[in-house]
Amino acid sequence: MRHSAQVDLIHRFLKLRADRTTDMAPDTRHHDVGVYVDEGRATAEQALLFRGRPLVAALSGDLPDTGDCVAVDVGDVPTLLVRGEDGQVRAFLNACRHRGSRVAQGHGHAGRVFTCPYHAWTYDLHGDLLGQPLARDGFAGEDREALGLHPIPVAEVAGLVVVAPGTSGPLDVEDWLGGVHDELASWDFDRYRFFDERVVEVDCNWKLAYDTFLEAYHIFSLHSRTVGKGLLSTPAVGDTFGPHGRGVVFGKQLARTVAELPEDEWDLLGHSSVVYQLFPNAVINLPSSGHAEVWQAYPHPSDPSRCRVHLRFYTPEGIPEGPEGDRSRAFFQRNLDFTAEVVLTEDFQQQEAIQRNIASGLMHEMVFGRNEPALQNFHASIDAVLAREAAE
Repeated sequence: MRHSAQVDLIHRFLKLRADRTTDMAPDTRHHDVGVYVDEGRATAEQALLFRGRPLVAALSGDLPDTGDCVAVDVGDVPTLLVRGEDGQVRAFLNACRHRGSRVAQGHGHAGRVFTCPYHAWTYDLHGDLLGQPLARDGFAGEDREALGLHPIPVAEVAGLVVVAPGTSGPLDVEDWLGGVHDELASWDFDRYRFFDERVVEVDCNWKLAYDTFLEAYHIFSLHSRTVGKGLLSTPAVGDTFGPHGRGVVFGKQLARTVAELPEDEWDLLGHSSVVYQLFPNAVINLPSSGHAEVWQAYPHPSDPSRCRVHLRFYTPEGIPEGPEGDRSRAFFQRNLDFTAEVVLTEDFQQQEAIQRNIASGLMHEMVFGRNEPALQNFHASIDAVLAREAAE
C-alpha cells in the first residue's frame, strides 16, 4: 500500500478516535435470516455468484515460474492453473478427458507436461493432449485435438488470478475490481510465496462464515484473550468499491506511535490489519506480521447450512535455506497456527451456533448496525445480483 494512502487512513483513524466514533453506514439494516437456510436462495447464489461471476483462484505469487501449477477447487469446480512458457496463466478443468481423473494435486511444478495418474495420458502447458501410452488403436477415429483439457476463462490482474467457471470468453476483471484495482496492485502480490493451507468444513451457511471478516465490532469481546489484546474494535475505517470493500483494524499502539513521529515516517502496515473483501467470497487479510492470508467461503452443493472454507497462507517472499530460513519458517508457522486457531475455534464456532439458532425457526431477523457498513454492503450486493436476475 502506498505511503500516501497509509497516511490518509491514519488521519481518518485519528479523527474518528478524537470524535469517539467509527465509520458508519447511513442506517441500520434489518436482515432476514432466511437467506442462510432457504434452499431456493442457495441454488440461485450458486448459479449467479459462483458460476456466473469472477472468483479469486490464487495469487500471482502462486505461479512465479513457467510450469508452476496450482490445483484448487473453485467452489465445486476442480480447477488447474498453470503458467505457460509465454508467461500467461491458463486455467483448465482438472479432469483428464479420458475418464475424468484429476491430472494434478496441490501446489507444484509440472515442468512441461501433466500426466494423469490413472492411465498416464499426458498434456502440455496449453492443455493439449500429447500422449496416450499403450493405447495403440484403442482410440482410433477420435480427434486428438478435441481431447485437450477443458479450458476455463481466466485472467491475471493486480496480482490476482481470477477465474469464472460458468462463463465463456475473456474476463474484464479490471472492470470487475473497479476502484480497488490500483490499491490491490500496489501490494505486489506476485512477490508473495505460498506457505501452507487449511481447508475446513463448517456447519453454517457460507455467508455466515464470510460475515466473520466484515466487521471489527466483535474483536473486543469475542477475541478478548487473543487478537483483541493488540487490536481495536473501534474506531475502524472502511471503504466500499462497488460490491468490494477494504477495512482497516488498527493496533492499540498506533496513536501513541504516530504521535512521536513525523508524518513521513508514519507506518500503518506495522500497526494494523488491512482486510480486502472481494465479492462474492474472498478475503485478503494483510496483518502487521507481514504475511498474507486468502480466505474463501464456498457453499455446500446441497446443504445451505454447511460450507467449505479455504485458507491459503503466504509469506512476503521466499524463505531462504539455512538457520535464518528456519527461524523465518518457524515464525510464520506460529502465525498460521495462531490465525487458524482463532478463526476456527472463536469465529466459526460462533457462526455454527448462530446457524443452529436460525434453524430453530423462532429467529426471523438480525439487525446490522450502522457501525457494520461492510456487512451491510456485502448483503446488499448479493440482493442486487439476485434482483437483477429476477428482473431479466
